[in-house]
Amino acid sequence: MFLSESCAVLARHPALKDFASSVTDFLDMHLPEPVTEEAARPPWLDLRKRAAQAGLTGFDLPRAKTGPAHECGVAGDRATRTVPPHLERVAQGLAMFLAGRRDCDAREIFSSGHGAMAVRYGRPLVARTVHDRIVGCGELAGVASSEPHSGSDLRGLRTVAVDQGDHLLLSGTKGLVSRVEEATGFVVFCKVVGPEQAAGQDADGAWLREVPLSALWLPTATAGVLTETTVPLGLRGWSLGHLHFDNARVGKELLLGRPGDGRRIFDSHFSGWRLMMAMVCLGAATAAIEETMARARRRSVGRTSLANVPSVVSRLGTAAAEVQAATAWCFSLLERIERDGEDVDVAACSAAKALATDVSYRAVDIGLQLHGSEGYTRRTPMEKRLRDIRGLRIADGPNDTLYGVLAHSLLTDSRPAVPLVAQRQA
Repeated sequence: MFLSESCAVLARHPALKDFASSVTDFLDMHLPEPVTEEAARPPWLDLRKRAAQAGLTGFDLPRAKTGPAHECGVAGDRATRTVPPHLERVAQGLAMFLAGRRDCDAREIFSSGHGAMAVRYGRPLVARTVHDRIVGCGELAGVASSEPHSGSDLRGLRTVAVDQGDHLLLSGTKGLVSRVEEATGFVVFCKVVGPEQAAGQDADGAWLREVPLSALWLPTATAGVLTETTVPLGLRGWSLGHLHFDNARVGKELLLGRPGDGRRIFDSHFSGWRLMMAMVCLGAATAAIEETMARARRRSVGRTSLANVPSVVSRLGTAAAEVQAATAWCFSLLERIERDGEDVDVAACSAAKALATDVSYRAVDIGLQLHGSEGYTRRTPMEKRLRDIRGLRIADGPNDTLYGVLAHSLLTDSRPAVPLVAQRQA
């Protein structure tokens, strides 16, 4: 099987072999074949709850952040014991890669997801409550950052939380947001301002660009939170839409970190999360290459096997090389995050996500083409993979922007001889 880079990770970190087996066994039991659009939609949220019962939702959190078993399930039990300290992010990337081999929508089954921000940066009561719901009960956390008028421009966000002394009043619109119907709560990125600021400024929100970003945990059931759904091109396993905040009352205890800590929280979390989305796509691309190779061996043109047609071989080889290179880079960055902690290379992680989703899209596109007309039907997983990966080339920052982050970092870095890609340490 075409799994060389994931096998290389397990060779470097043999302590993760039991964990990988647990994830694979879970997928084999509940999602044995890649998903096609023609088949019935898997019960994704139910699968996440089953994963929680199997201890596969809290392994990415540091051991100090895990708690006692919750009545809904097992909070960081079996799987956590098989993930050694300082390998949590690598384990999460491995789980995402294996999930992507079955379907891109399987990305939400494992790990704490966006709930990790509330657990890592929330006050003790918030962290414990979110941990119980997300890890113990297998519920989902969402994130609300981008806005219709500004996309992923964090400085341009206009959602405001007006400080009323003992509480905040949240107003604004977020979109497009994944999990709008399934999430038990959202990490909301906003600008905390005083009543005088909110009342005395222009309506276009240009003044807000100078207000530092903040983050808070917002339970979905909060009064004044309205949801609006839409139908996306791909990634249909989870709802997508807008969140509207109409003076939603939020206790100050729900702030994550201090007011103004939002950018630090965003960069720390999304550097890792972008790599997770990269790993999902790379898993899907790996499965697509394997399926196409098997088809090339079975099919022929006249008396010549497709596997012996030079153009077919060349295209498959190119796809395999690109996918392997991107997978190696992403795992290398995850290992660096484990080693360096909060000192995350935001630029490299951004570009790696862009590269991984681009090469994955090309690999699946080649696979669909080499499946002929059948590849263009809903009977194979190819067309669903193509639509799903296309969405992940936009999510969490469009790829052109993410490449630009790396270029800007390289152009403005005054340090001499900064390596573009650091060598992996033994």
